[in-house]
Amino acid sequence: MRRSRAAWRRPRRRRSPSWSEESRPFSNACLQGTAEALLFAREQGADAARVREAILTGYGASRMLDVLGKKMVERDFAPGIVAALHHKDIGVAIGLAHEAGLPLPVTAQVMQQLNALMGSGFGAQDTSSLLLVLEQMRGQKDR
Repeated sequence: MRRSRAAWRRPRRRRSPSWSEESRPFSNACLQGTAEALLFAREQGADAARVREAILTGYGASRMLDVLGKKMVERDFAPGIVAALHHKDIGVAIGLAHEAGLPLPVTAQVMQQLNALMGSGFGAQDTSSLLLVLEQMRGQKDR
């Protein structure tokens, strides 16, 4: 069922105390993409910091790449956004989407990465530690 234009202008009923808690998990594809892009750049022999800077000057720029990408490049996984909270929030978002009958395949895939992050003991670190999960998948240790 499609909503009319007037209906889109009306405020929607909120399902939780904070819209930011619901919407934040949907930036996960960008976060995972940042980790993958920086790992790919590094593994191809490029300077990940310079690649990040180049992407920030074009259409690929995002707040995730700016803030968490920098943390990944600098290998600073001290908590800013504690990964365990991010894991919880995306679980809530996936549950809400399931109730609404909405498929979120990319979000579900990122949830699997967050599950691996939690299982690897990185839950108390920053969400940027998703880079460490990718490195573990390749059998690498911290660099």
